[in-house]
Amino acid sequence: MERIKTDILIIGAGAAGLFAALHLPRELDVVVVDKGKLGGGGSSPWAQGGVAAALGPDDSPDLHAADTLRVAAGHGDVSAVTVLCSEAPECVMELAELGCDFARNEDGSLHLAREGGQSVARSVHSDDATGAAIMSTLRDKARDRVTRIEGSCLQLCVVGGRCTGGWVLTEDGLVEVAARSTVLATGGIGALFTSTTNPVGATGDGQVLAWEAGAGLADIEFVQFHPTALALGDSHQRLLLTEALRGAGAHVVDSEGRRFLFEHHSDGELAPRDVVARAIASRHSWLDCRHIDPALLEEEFPNVLAGVRTYGLDLIKDLVPVQPAAHYFMGGIQTDLDGRSSIPRLYAIGECSNTGVHGANRLASNSLAEALVFGRRAAKAIAGQRMGPTKGLAAAPPLQEVDIDVDAGWVRLREVCSGALGIQRDPKVMASVAGALEDLAILPLTGSTRAAELRAGAILVRLMARVALLRTESRGGHHRTDYPSPDPDWAGVRLRVSRS
Repeated sequence: MERIKTDILIIGAGAAGLFAALHLPRELDVVVVDKGKLGGGGSSPWAQGGVAAALGPDDSPDLHAADTLRVAAGHGDVSAVTVLCSEAPECVMELAELGCDFARNEDGSLHLAREGGQSVARSVHSDDATGAAIMSTLRDKARDRVTRIEGSCLQLCVVGGRCTGGWVLTEDGLVEVAARSTVLATGGIGALFTSTTNPVGATGDGQVLAWEAGAGLADIEFVQFHPTALALGDSHQRLLLTEALRGAGAHVVDSEGRRFLFEHHSDGELAPRDVVARAIASRHSWLDCRHIDPALLEEEFPNVLAGVRTYGLDLIKDLVPVQPAAHYFMGGIQTDLDGRSSIPRLYAIGECSNTGVHGANRLASNSLAEALVFGRRAAKAIAGQRMGPTKGLAAAPPLQEVDIDVDAGWVRLREVCSGALGIQRDPKVMASVAGALEDLAILPLTGSTRAAELRAGAILVRLMARVALLRTESRGGHHRTDYPSPDPDWAGVRLRVSRS
């Protein structure tokens, strides 16, 4: 088995992980574990809408914070929200200085788009491919700063109460990586659902790595469903029709051509995502962009237009069918405002983490802002700590053969997860999850990445269902059929689960 010693181990090569890497001191040795192929993989490149930051003349960090807390449905952490909204503008400007190709107005100022839940236009974007533009910039700048390992972390090591690295499965076998500090930046869980906007690798394995090591998870009952995924094709990953289209004036209509969202919220198409998603899920729905200037659509949304055209439709001329799809995980590894988990020297940033900043429902474009702000803060916290020697790891986990049809296991897992933890949740169905996935959750660690992801996914879905049963109310992305309204006694109550 290959053995590596490094100062910092970052597991995940998306926006959070690479932005953190760029803010670590140059003299530190940094190893980044990338589960995707070089230049691909991860959820960050798929982000369309933008980065939320108070940079407009009619905006402010206080207004951004007020919007974030309102959309969070009475569950957002005020301290985390204040940090996000006050530091996001500086992070965006830093990205611009690094060369990120953000859209500009004629006077050279950043063009801002308005998305759901935003009271003013706030999303800094690169047409409709913001995540891809950011990732291109970060990969270019981080290339000479990190050592990349293509593989998947199977297990973390904790020695003397501290995280000392972990074991990474690569095509060449298991690699032991001993590190002074470890950062989890592994993204979300969307691929655990039958219909998602996320890539196939978003399986929640980072959250399970932390949980099995003894760290706490929080808010894992809250999943955000994007309201307008393309309702065509049989692909597991759905084409996302960015919320910025609705910010530019697109309408959501029913089979009679009626704009029905105002019946559910005074902001109509720009209401918080949980409200819009539930409304769209209740009937056949279409996105109508036919009244928008075609030149604007071609200029600002070229990738969405091209994607829709591959299905034989044209946003400029046609009504396009939409339906909600699993999009973002508000829960995750519980951390402080510098990314520290409950295990010393183990940090978590980005979508796999939980600071409480999103509460029960995320404000549009706060995801990339979260990745940048808390990635940078974690890097500064690591740089300020006493490094000490790199400790050795314990014995490597044994890998066993798994006698299971992995593809069939994934079909079952997704069906169970979607049936129990979708937009509408039934207590009897949630209670059946533990038994339905028990055989997958107790699989041994194996040399197959997809089997390891299947095991992790089953563990996480069972934990999510257990916590969702405990929250006897509906709030944000968690909506129960037996408790359809929010309960004031549950406001701000964060449920935490850990093995220790």
